[in-house]
Amino acid sequence: MALSVHVTCDASPGDQVKVAGADACLGEWNLEKSFCLGQIEDSPNTFSGTLPSAPSGASEFKLVIIKAGGGDAVWEPLEENRRWPSTGLDKGGTLKMTFGQPKIAIEASAEAIEATARSFRRLEDRQGSALQANVDSKGENAYYFAHTRKFEVPPDAKVITGPGLITGGAPTLIEAGAGLDTTEEERTVYLKDYSWADSTAKVKVYVPVPEGLLPAEGADAIVETSYSSQQVELTINCRPRQRLKIEKLNAELKVDGCSTRVEAHKNRIVLQLAKKRETTWYSLTKK
Repeated sequence: MALSVHVTCDASPGDQVKVAGADACLGEWNLEKSFCLGQIEDSPNTFSGTLPSAPSGASEFKLVIIKAGGGDAVWEPLEENRRWPSTGLDKGGTLKMTFGQPKIAIEASAEAIEATARSFRRLEDRQGSALQANVDSKGENAYYFAHTRKFEVPPDAKVITGPGLITGGAPTLIEAGAGLDTTEEERTVYLKDYSWADSTAKVKVYVPVPEGLLPAEGADAIVETSYSSQQVELTINCRPRQRLKIEKLNAELKVDGCSTRVEAHKNRIVLQLAKKRETTWYSLTKK
């Protein structure tokens, strides 16, 4: 049954947005055979397409942007590949995703909604008769009436109070102001948003930063980057300090060939990772 795919992403004019995956209908990880989405008119950041049949459940896939003019392939920066939903799409529907965000939303088709409604109506009929039979046979001891039982604390009961004991009553303040002693200079904000592109000899990681964080002049002086064989760490010495750490890279790096480009006018930093061996990276990090 036909299935619609909607993807929201920040693509440039002329870019192609594709769905590539292990299933045959998604190209078996071959970008030339992968499923290409079309841009929705009057919505430059939304792309959609209709698959004639759905991939097998739990098969792996990812979104990828092919830069205009047959340029680099920019894979979405997810630590693990997406997995095609195993349920919810048996009667068609729409799969909705945002580039770089792992969440997958399923919008059921009208046929699926009607089928679900019919099944619940039948289930209610069965549950109603079972509930009534239980109440008729057991009265107030029925399972469905268990929550109506009254409980009162005897007047002579001894109530023990103390740290870690819950006895009811008004809330008690345990501690105030805990953990607020960190100064702005000491605080670190960890960056999580980035995208990447694979080429023959290098992998480029694009790290966006808040507007105005990088000064127009001297931005290179506050940016520090540490490269190792399978790890890269970026630190921006500002207030508060900004940091990005990417571990377990897909393959080993040629550390002396790695470099950092600070683009203050674009509010981003580009990490250029030199590959030790020229192989294609289908994911930035290992699982």
